[in-house]
Formats: sequence, structure tokens, C-alpha cells
Amino acid sequence: MLPQGIISVFKRELHSIISDKAYLAVVVLLPLLMILFFGVMFYRGTIEELPIAVVDRDHSVMSRKLQSMIDATKGAKIAYQPHSMAEAEALMLGGDVVAILYIDDGFEEDIYRGVSTMVECYLLGTNLSTSGVVERDVQQTVETFSKGIALSKLQSMGVGYSQAMADIMPISIDTHIISNPYLNYGYYLAPIFMIMGMVIFTVLSSVYAIGRELRYATAREWLLSARNSLLCGVIGKLLPITLSMFLLSELIYVILFVIMGMECEGSLLYLSVATLILILSYQAVAIAIISVTANMRLGLSLGGGYSVMAFTFSGITFPTIAMFGVARVVSKLFPLTYFSEIFVGQAMRGTPLYIETPKLLFMMLFWVLVPLSWRRLHRVVESEKYWGRE
Repeated sequence: MLPQGIISVFKRELHSIISDKAYLAVVVLLPLLMILFFGVMFYRGTIEELPIAVVDRDHSVMSRKLQSMIDATKGAKIAYQPHSMAEAEALMLGGDVVAILYIDDGFEEDIYRGVSTMVECYLLGTNLSTSGVVERDVQQTVETFSKGIALSKLQSMGVGYSQAMADIMPISIDTHIISNPYLNYGYYLAPIFMIMGMVIFTVLSSVYAIGRELRYATAREWLLSARNSLLCGVIGKLLPITLSMFLLSELIYVILFVIMGMECEGSLLYLSVATLILILSYQAVAIAIISVTANMRLGLSLGGGYSVMAFTFSGITFPTIAMFGVARVVSKLFPLTYFSEIFVGQAMRGTPLYIETPKLLFMMLFWVLVPLSWRRLHRVVESEKYWGRE
């Protein structure tokens, strides 16, 4: 049974959330919209049918066959066939295509003469994801096309298929993708982006929950409803946010493992526990921020900045293993860094729990911020000089 002070503050906070539209948006509506947005955006999972332009100066059977093979790939889609490179470059500058393929005059003639020929591919380097997909598909298609031509020539000379393949490819590679074998962006980016957004809203709403009592000079009423216990007051105030964010995180896993059809390779229960610890860790950070700043507006600015920085240093967009020394140390200052490793380990790799547990404990270390900032928070809440600040 929860102490009466916690229950009283919990009810008071629920009433505040329902009556304050901005508060309700940050705690429930915006996180929910964010989850649905990323769920829809990454539903397909892979980057497909990127528009490219092909400038075919040869207009031969061979050039048309190569174009047909490229157009049949998942990643590239021939959307334009301009007559000149100038037209193709205009399409790229206008953002209509992500790549240009140039087939020069004499392409087919060189093939029949046994002379090496070249297909030029111009990639838009502003987005590495899209250029990487097109480069991969075009390169693989051209290689397959070239091997097919070489195979036909050898077989026409009486060389058997097996020997011809050995001559064309004396060394072959058998690649196996460990974890996420379909190379699905949605399986990794969608949930991490959702969790990242949830982290931001957790910090902002937690800072706002305590900060609004200072800004509107209602800290005394808050403590009275908590039976003059700051501990009961903080728990009762943050508990609705904790429950809301945890339920939203479970919705994320429903979208991922049920709707999108991803298989959880590890323990979903362990992942849920890790998510709850992540939420509590960022709430501890929020308590420390509002204790130090004693100002809602400044606290929201610092909280938002700290949360967004985690996106850069947590290994989501750039792997921590490839960071230089200082950046790798900075990455350890964010609970999201440890959680992202746990998520990948449990959702995609099936990592044994004894390997994940130290990361879980590192996340829990952020809880130490609460006792470290408690005396300061107590003084801020009880001293009227901190009330009513903009």
C-alpha cells in the first residue's frame, strides 16, 4: 500500500495533467504521435525504389538490357531518361534523382569486340544511406551483367559451365548477416528513434512537473498534499509520467514485434525492465537539473539539450566503437548509450543476460543523482526566493 502522501500527490498531478493542455501534450499526446509517426515511416523497413536518371547514348540491345536489370533491383528505380548529362544534372540539383547512370556511345560494340568498356555512375553524396543503396545495387548489377557476358563467351568456346564460372570467379565469398539478416532499417532505427523521443519527453515533462510548482509558487500546496514529505511529493508527482512513458514504451514493442513482425531474439521481459530503468534514470537527471537551475525555463532548456546530445553520442547514428577517445568517454554520460546496446543485444542478437547486466547497472548509477541533489532540491522547494521565477 502506497503512503497517503504519494496517493494524494498522484491524484493532484493527474488533475494537473488533464487540466493543463501543454502538460497533457508533453506527457501523452506528443509521445504517442511520435511513436505512430516513426512506426509508419519505418514500416517498410528498407530503402527501396530510389529514383535515378539514365543517360543512354548507345541505345543498343545491351544498354537496354543493363537498364532493365538495374530497374529490377529493389533499391534503384529508373525514373528519368534525359538526353544529355546537363538535363540529368539539373534533375539531381533539383532533388528529383539521387544518382545518374551514363552509358556512352559504343557500349555494345566494345562488348562484342572484347574491349573493356565503362558505365559511369554519379551519386548524390549528401545522403550516405541513399547513395550507398544505389551504389550497391548498381555495382552488383553491373558485375552480374559482366559475368554473364564472360560466361556466354566461354561457353561458346566449348568450356563447361563449372569451369567457366571458376575462370570468371576463382574466389567467391559466402556472406552471412548475423542479426537483422534482412538488413531492415525499421528493426533498428524505428524503435531507437521512438525511445529517443520518449527520453526527451520524459526529461521535459519531469522538469516541467517540478518546475511549474516553483514558477507558479505552489510548492507549499504541493508539500502539504504530500504530508510535508518531499520524498512522497517527488514520487507522487513523477509517478504519472513514469507510468505513461512505460506504457508508451510497451506500445513501441507491440508495434515492433507484433505489427512489424520482428522476432525478439532475447528476453522481452528483460528489455521492458531495462526500459523502465532508462525512464527512471532520465527522471533522476531531470531532478538534478531542476535542483541546480531552480528555474523551469532554464531547466527545460538544459534538459532538452542534454537529451538531444544523447542522440549524437549514444551510438545510434555513429557507432561508439568508431569514436575517438574523448567522444567515447562522453558517450558514457548518457543512459541511452547503455540502453541502445541492451536493445540491440536483446531484440536482435539474443545476447546472454550476464553480458547485459553490467550495462543495466551502469544505467542505474544515474539514480545516484537524486541523493546528491536532494539537499539542494529541498532548499529550492521550501525557500520562497526561488518561487515565481520566469
